[in-house]
Amino acid sequence: MNQSEIALPVVLVIDDDQTLHLWAKWHLSAAGFEIVSAINGHEGIDAFKKHSPDIILVDIEMPEMDGFATCSGIRSVPGGSNTPLLMVTGTEDAERIEKSYLAGATDFIVKPVNWQVLIHRLRYMVKASKVFLQLERSESRLSKAQQMARLGHWELNIVDNKLYWSDEIYKIFQQDRGSFTPDQAGFLNLVHASDRLYVEEGFDKVIKNGTALTIEYRIITGTGKQHFVGQQIEIVKNQKNELVALTGTIQDITERKDHENQVRHLAYYDGITGLPNRTCFLEILSTALELAKRNERRFAVLFLDLDGFKGINDSYGHHVGDLLLKEISRRLTEGLRRSDITSRYLTHQYYSADVARLGGDEFTILLNELTQPEDAAIAARNIHQWISEPILLENQKIYSGASIGIALFPQDGEDSETLLKNADVAMYHAKKKGKGNYQFFHDSMNIKAKKRMEMENYMHQAVTNNELRLYYQPVVNAVSSQLIGAEALMRWESPQLGFLYPDDFIPLAEENGMILTFGEWAIHEACRQLKDWQQRDMGHLSIAVNLSSLQFNQISFVPMVKAILNQYQVDPAFLVFELTETVIMADSEKILGTLLELKEMGIKLSIDDFGTGYSSLSYLKRFPLDSIKIDQSFIKELTSNAEDAAIVTAILALARALNLNTIAEGVETAQQKRFLENTTCGAIQGNLFAKPMPMAEFRKYWHSH
Repeated sequence: MNQSEIALPVVLVIDDDQTLHLWAKWHLSAAGFEIVSAINGHEGIDAFKKHSPDIILVDIEMPEMDGFATCSGIRSVPGGSNTPLLMVTGTEDAERIEKSYLAGATDFIVKPVNWQVLIHRLRYMVKASKVFLQLERSESRLSKAQQMARLGHWELNIVDNKLYWSDEIYKIFQQDRGSFTPDQAGFLNLVHASDRLYVEEGFDKVIKNGTALTIEYRIITGTGKQHFVGQQIEIVKNQKNELVALTGTIQDITERKDHENQVRHLAYYDGITGLPNRTCFLEILSTALELAKRNERRFAVLFLDLDGFKGINDSYGHHVGDLLLKEISRRLTEGLRRSDITSRYLTHQYYSADVARLGGDEFTILLNELTQPEDAAIAARNIHQWISEPILLENQKIYSGASIGIALFPQDGEDSETLLKNADVAMYHAKKKGKGNYQFFHDSMNIKAKKRMEMENYMHQAVTNNELRLYYQPVVNAVSSQLIGAEALMRWESPQLGFLYPDDFIPLAEENGMILTFGEWAIHEACRQLKDWQQRDMGHLSIAVNLSSLQFNQISFVPMVKAILNQYQVDPAFLVFELTETVIMADSEKILGTLLELKEMGIKLSIDDFGTGYSSLSYLKRFPLDSIKIDQSFIKELTSNAEDAAIVTAILALARALNLNTIAEGVETAQQKRFLENTTCGAIQGNLFAKPMPMAEFRKYWHSH
C-alpha cells in the first residue's frame, strides 16, 4: 500500500481566530494530519457530523457559542462521546479547566500553542483513542457472541465470598440485577436440589486439585422452570501463588440437552408405539442374561408376529395399521402389568415383563424369573386372548391374532442373538400350525435353516452368473425438484429363487460373509455407471452406495476402493458411501481412521436411516461426514403427527448447525414434499418421484426431467 493510500488522522480545529487556523495547517499538515477548519461552534458541530474527525481542538473564547457549549454539543452527537477533544484556553485558570472537563473535554492546551509538543500529544491521543475504540468493539462483539451462545462469565472472590456475574448470567438464571445479590449461597440456592452436592463437590475439587473443571447440572430459573447449564471453573492465583479467586463461564445448554434426549429416544424407542426398539430390547435382554446367570434363574423370550397384518394394511391403509400397532402394544403392556400383580397369588408366576417392537408387526416379550416353562405358555395364551378381542378403529371393527414363538434360557440359548433367533424360528413354526398358535423352540424347527443353506449355495453363483442388479432411486433437490443423483439398491434375479429384494437375501449375506463379494460388486458397478454417466453428459449426478459393517471393517476395504476408482477413472466427489449409525459406533477409533482415508480420496460420506440407531451428537461432530439421511419412519406421518414434525425439524436444525447436508427418504405425498420445501432440507427421495428402477429406465427418467 502506498503512503498516499493510508488515511491521515483528521483534526477538526474550531476557533474564530484565522491566524490559529493558518498555524495549525502549517504545523499539523507537515506532521501528517489532515485539517478541517470551523470558525464558530455551530460550524464546528456540523463539521464533526460531516467529517467524523479523529481529534478536535476547540477554543473556549468564541462569539455566539463558546467552547464549553460547543464541547457539550459535540458530545451529544451520535459518535461524539469518545472522540478526544482538547480545549484551547488563554490561561491556566482552574475554574475554566474544571468547567472544560465538566463539558466533556478530554484535555486542554494553553495559548500560545507549543506546536511541537501539541503534535506529540495529538499523536498519542489519536493512537489511544483507536486502541480504546478497538477494545470497545471487541467487547461489544464478545458480548453479542455470548448472548448468541447464551454464555456468561463469572468470578468468585475467595476472601470476601463476593460473586461477580456478567449480564448474560443474570439472563440465564432469570434474575434481576437490582434485587438479586450474587453470592455463593444465593447461587447454590438456584441450583436444582438434587444437583447441589454435585456442584459443591465440583468447586471443592477445583480448589483442592488446582485444575480446571467443567460440570453440567440443572438450575431453577426465576420463573420456576428447570434449565440445564454447563459451567467451567478455573482458579486465579496472585503473585505469591496463593489462591484468590475462582473464575469461569456458565452456558445455557437446555436446547442441546433436549436434542440429545430426543436423539437418544429415537435410538432406543419405536416411533409408532413408543415401545423399546430392537437395540433397546437387546440391551434389556443382555442385562437379563447377566442377572439370570449370576442368580441361576430362568426366563423366556417370546417372539410375536401379528396374523393378517398385511391384509389389514392393504384393506384399510397404513394409518389404520399404525393405530392397530399402537392398540396391540397398549394391550400387551397393560395386560402383562396386570398379570404381574395378580400372578403373585397364583401357582404360576411370570412376574415382570418387558415388551418391545422389533419392526413391522413383530413384537418381543421378555418374561423374567420363570418358576417353570409352563408359565411362558400361560403368558402366550393370555396374550392371544388380549389380542383376539375386536378392536374398533376408524369406525371399523378389526379382528387380529398373533403367532408366538417361545425360547427358554438356558436350554434354547445362552446369548441374546441365539435366544432371539430361536424364538423367531419357533414363531414361524407356530404360523405354519395355523393362526393364533404358540410353539416352543426345538431342534426339528431347523428345517428353516436348511432352506437358508439352499439360498446360501445359490448366493455363491450370483456374481459369477451375473445375477445381481443395481436399481436406482432418484434423489432430487428439495426446492427445485431437480435430479441431483440416485441411491443404488441391490436386487437379485435368481433363476431358482426368482426376483429377490435386499431384505430377502442381504441379512443372510451378512451372516455368511457373502456381503463382502456383493458389496465389492456394487462399488464396481456404481463406478462403472458413473463413468458411463460422464460419457453421456450425466456426470453431475451422484450415486450413493450402502455399506455393511462387515464390508467396511475389512482391512482390504480402502485399498479395494482405491483400485476401483483408478480402474474407472471417475471423480470420487460423485460417489457417496452410506453407513448406518450402528456401523459408525462399532469401533470409533478404527472407523475414524477409515473415514478419514475415504475423505482424503474425495468420497462423500453419509449416515443412512438417521435417528433409528445409535444416534449421538458426539459422532456427528467428530467424524468427517457430509450428510445425513432422515429415516422414512419420521417422514411417513410428517404432516399429520406433530411429534414427527418436531423431530424432523430438530434433526434439520442439528444438521445445519453442524454444516451437514440433509436428505429426507421415503417421501410419498405432495404434502410431505411441501413441508420439506419450507425447511432447510437439501434433498428428498421417495416414491413420489420414482421407485427404484433399472438403469435403462433411469436414463429415460433423467431425459424426461
